Amino acid sequence: MEQNSKLKHILLQARDVIEIVLPTIAFIVMFLVFVIQVLARYVFKNPLTWAYEITVTGFAWTVIFGACYAMRHRTHVTFTMIYDAVPPKVGALLRLLGNLLIIVGLAILILPSYRYLHFVAFQKTAVFRIPLSFIYCPFVYFLCAIIGYTITDVIADIRFLIGKTPASEAH
Repeated sequence: MEQNSKLKHILLQARDVIEIVLPTIAFIVMFLVFVIQVLARYVFKNPLTWAYEITVTGFAWTVIFGACYAMRHRTHVTFTMIYDAVPPKVGALLRLLGNLLIIVGLAILILPSYRYLHFVAFQKTAVFRIPLSFIYCPFVYFLCAIIGYTITDVIADIRFLIGKTPASEAH
């Protein structure tokens, strides 16, 4: 059992690196390069060709990995007016159905997204010559992470619907 505990700890640490450290670094780099680009363009009248590439990549990585972190902590904006207006069991059933649709929809996207990464692997960015597959790879992680986090919501709703947990613990 000790091996499983170590593996779980390593995987949780890797998840933290992906969902906390990488978007933090991407945001800091993006912000600093953006400030440098503004200075270069408007103060020194000499725009930088490489700044756009970094800011767009930094923004994409920040948003994608940050969305995974927000989903992990259930801090995404949610519209619960319908769930709140119906009895708890009906709300749980509606949430369950909605989450199952999300899981299926995102699962359908995994293989085409993975294939697309292979398709664009030979293409490189204009300035730094970074493979586009490296730039877009966070999306596949996003799909898998959101599916995983949504499965935990499905399990919570199923447990509530069969009477294993009270409504307050389900959501």
